[in-house]
Amino acid sequence: MKCSVCSNEIIEKYCSNCGQYFKDSRVTSITILWGLFDSFFSLEKSIFMNIKIALSEPKTIVSNYWKGFRKYYFTPFQFFTIASLSLLINYYLFNNFLGLSLSVNNISSHFAILVLNIILLTLYSSLIYLKFKKNIFEHLILNIYNVSLWTILFVPISMTSSLVLDNTDIARFFFIPFHLLILIWNSKVFKLRKLKRFLFVIINLSLFYGTLLFLIFYSNL
Repeated sequence: MKCSVCSNEIIEKYCSNCGQYFKDSRVTSITILWGLFDSFFSLEKSIFMNIKIALSEPKTIVSNYWKGFRKYYFTPFQFFTIASLSLLINYYLFNNFLGLSLSVNNISSHFAILVLNIILLTLYSSLIYLKFKKNIFEHLILNIYNVSLWTILFVPISMTSSLVLDNTDIARFFFIPFHLLILIWNSKVFKLRKLKRFLFVIINLSLFYGTLLFLIFYSNL
């Protein structure tokens, strides 16, 4: 059997040239179920393993993508897709994320929240970390990774608060640690001293919430 990608001969179940896996069998319901199980729970490159790496080594997973390496860790767009699907389920069940419900010109609320956070945080990180000479698209990748990561992790918190708390105003306080953690993880990608990291995170948080308050005030005029 020759590999469908590089035409190299397959030895046992793997191509020795490109590493593509080969299984000599028809696609069945068991194949599909195993594929789903493997994508979530396999020891290598599973969803949980990628989340673990993104949490423990944010610089590793982001800089790996910046440098052009692909297909070992999840891409930022895979993280974004998982985050979007998580929010979709959350909104379908509870119609809010951390007590906040939005509707923006036929764009679903969960998608609007993700995009708004990514755009604003990308803008401010590109200004605050200007000296590191990363372009706007590299900052976009950084924020897609970290906004998606913490959205995935905060969806269970949002669901729990919707079940336990009657007052959505209380649930909205979770947005502060949500954004704070995103900004801290953004800063971990850059080599900074502790004091400078702290100052950059506080400045970034102030700019972000200042913009949100302005937008809320302007929309109510």
